[in-house]
Amino acid sequence: MVGKIKTELGAALGNIEIGEVNYRERGYHLCCEVASGEIVKVARFFDERGFYLAAEICVDYKEYLELVYIFGNHAALCRVKVALKVDPAKPIAPTISTVFDCAYWYEREIREFFGVTFEGHPNMTYLFLHEGIDYYPLRKGQVPVSDEDKKSLGSFQPEGAEDTFCINLGPQHPSTHGVLRVVLKMDGEYIEEAEPVLGYLHRMHEKMAENRGYLQFHANTGRMDYLGAMAFNLGYVTAVERMCGIAVPDRANYVRVIATELNRLSSHLMWLGAYLADLGALTPFLFVFDDREQINDILEPVTGSRLTYSYFRFGGLYNDVDEAFIPATKAFVERMKSRFVLYEKLVGGNVIFINRTRGIGVITKERARKQAVSGPVLRAAGIAMDMRKTEPCAAYGAMDFDVPVGTHGDALDIYHVRVKEMENAVRIIEQALAGLPEGPVMAEKVPKKLKPPKGDIYHTVETPRGELGIYIVSDESDTPYRMKWRVPSFSNLMVFPELAKGNLLADTVAILGALDLVIPEIDR
Repeated sequence: MVGKIKTELGAALGNIEIGEVNYRERGYHLCCEVASGEIVKVARFFDERGFYLAAEICVDYKEYLELVYIFGNHAALCRVKVALKVDPAKPIAPTISTVFDCAYWYEREIREFFGVTFEGHPNMTYLFLHEGIDYYPLRKGQVPVSDEDKKSLGSFQPEGAEDTFCINLGPQHPSTHGVLRVVLKMDGEYIEEAEPVLGYLHRMHEKMAENRGYLQFHANTGRMDYLGAMAFNLGYVTAVERMCGIAVPDRANYVRVIATELNRLSSHLMWLGAYLADLGALTPFLFVFDDREQINDILEPVTGSRLTYSYFRFGGLYNDVDEAFIPATKAFVERMKSRFVLYEKLVGGNVIFINRTRGIGVITKERARKQAVSGPVLRAAGIAMDMRKTEPCAAYGAMDFDVPVGTHGDALDIYHVRVKEMENAVRIIEQALAGLPEGPVMAEKVPKKLKPPKGDIYHTVETPRGELGIYIVSDESDTPYRMKWRVPSFSNLMVFPELAKGNLLADTVAILGALDLVIPEIDR
């Protein structure tokens, strides 16, 4: 596919040079730089060929701002980086939100942090920040926000009509599982519009990355997706290892898989219990916490934590697993096999649960692609893409497992996909335990201060909520020049306003809960 896309893109763009790069080192196959007037044409090119917009990123190189568009494909591994340079004094670019729906939020985020105006964008209000911001936070140096921008960037203000009214779901509401506010425009009991309002937990992790060494930033990864911290931890260390050419011992890679899958089980169990509690069933909540405690008891002695894990290191692990880890994990795996039968009787076959979720929040394949959703939400829509299969890291390439998909794309399918993924996690853990080699768990001579070679990388892993993409720009110093986190909850939430329209208020909770959002991950 890479060769075909290169040929067709070259024909479509004329004289623009399209380069092939080392995928292993950079995380993408092709790259090119286009002019402002070409970017919409490029977006349409990829849209017509079934690609999705994985990320839209801005980097301040002082002399210019560079907009980076990462296009990916669900059917085959083919990733393309398209760059567009804009004037830092008056940064303007055309919007591509008319082609890819997910760009609607991506471009709002870039506007508030870098000051880039996207011409043709219907709504340039703040996503995370507030009207009192005096400088664009991710620009190099203090670039003030103009009075004109302050007026146009003002935060979201709900507007009602004569026969409608607005209500707030959140920001402190049990069903939002964090400090998320959704403004609902109602016509009686039916939703006309739903507008998520973000930023209540904004930590500015990407700015912190620019002021910390690679090792110093390590602990931040577990503070984003606190329920799936191990996968975020894995994504970060493997991205930096990839940039620096660090080879990880086999034993460490196998332990990484076991620990990450245990954490994936823990995250999915939390989702299952909380989702059922949202819908009024409290009994499953008690069962899943019983199982999660078993996982925590296994991971705590070797990681030192029960939630915000920071176990992996550049080149391997903080320490090797102890003697109790393997038998305890094997015992838990056998326990979980019987628990799946219990959950199917308690939840999967429950007629009330089925009626609350069947046909609710239906996501088509095309909608999933346009909004760049990922993880169980994407697979429930019928698209079999899992980064553990598509781009395996650690020892995932040696694991045999299926990628479950749904047929209707509704909340019930999302439930079935997640349950199947829990069963897959058990299978993967069994295989990793059976194949666990002896040997060291740390590479030799890993420098304490890492200085990756100059350049960039886009690296992905599969978290419990979907595709995590980490874009790092290195200037050969011991701190990242730019680090962008493309998090799955952010992309998955973007589809919610469309799903909520026309539904009853009671069904909104079922739709929102099915997405399995972690708000600190969204706010970053």
